[in-house]
Amino acid sequence: MWLCAETAVLLLLLHGITIHALVDPLTAVASSLTVAGVSLLYKPIYCQFSECCDSKWLHTTAPNLRHSLETNVFGQHLAIDTVVKSINSHFKSKPSKALALSFQGWTGTGKNLVARLIAESLYENKAESGFVHWFSATRHFSRPEKKRYYQDQIRDWIEGNLTLCPNQLFIFDEIEKMPEGVLDALKPFVDFTVPVKGVEYRKAIYILLGNAGSKYLFDKTYQHFRSGGKRQDLRLRDTEATLWKESYYEQGGLRNSSLIKSHLISAHIPFLPLERSHVISCIHNEINSKNYSVSSHLTEITNQVLAELTFTPANELIYSTTGCKRVYEKVNLVIEDYAEE
Repeated sequence: MWLCAETAVLLLLLHGITIHALVDPLTAVASSLTVAGVSLLYKPIYCQFSECCDSKWLHTTAPNLRHSLETNVFGQHLAIDTVVKSINSHFKSKPSKALALSFQGWTGTGKNLVARLIAESLYENKAESGFVHWFSATRHFSRPEKKRYYQDQIRDWIEGNLTLCPNQLFIFDEIEKMPEGVLDALKPFVDFTVPVKGVEYRKAIYILLGNAGSKYLFDKTYQHFRSGGKRQDLRLRDTEATLWKESYYEQGGLRNSSLIKSHLISAHIPFLPLERSHVISCIHNEINSKNYSVSSHLTEITNQVLAELTFTPANELIYSTTGCKRVYEKVNLVIEDYAEE
């Protein structure tokens, strides 16, 4: 989320950081002393009620992350296991570099949901935290001719926020729609191994959400199924090397990226196509979240929602072409008929 100028200035003041550009040079020293004094006096009070970079607002462990993911994300054993291990390892000891995760797969398979649940596990204010920054390619980086401008924006934004607090989460969505090269702006921040001018870069987390390798993941999952293999037997090593190549060569923000060439992405995490049983779990999860008493109509509602969705391949109808993405709006429409009874 973007910080307004007033909020950014207030945070800088409360953290004892002097903004020399905002004061007359002749009063810079006096202003610095005043800011430091205000910070010492009021920061403890301020941080009791408003988000600050301290243990009240930041969680340096995520003990409930696995349970949260397993309760809300279906059919993604590889993603859940890799995400939990990556997050826990990142905070377990002093990291040598920032954590960078690439979530790859079909739309509706849970990439955005997992990113949101990570934010909820790490920050007291959950996904609404001022330390969580969600960028959309179509909203923030839509014009290829402005690539250099976008890179400067990203660098300034990351630098400014890490100066305030090192425990930041940066999420870049729809990276397949980004101009090629924009994400190269992340390289120095992901690659830093020591603090520079007192700024710690290694505690940050970067999550890239995209569709690169979707066809490969479908083919891999389907072939594994046709050969009689169990979905749970698929391992990260079975897909990661190919996803690395798909990200590098497919159109989008990671095409020819220095992040990939320099092996700075910590893990390319596959989100597999969802089977009918996984979609049914999504339907039931959404119904339960609405707290409607429709248990006597559960099968009927579920079948109506499934009938509104498309499955593939045509001769077997195993995998939902949109995952669970359309489930939530379909449930809301269907359930209204029963809620009115």
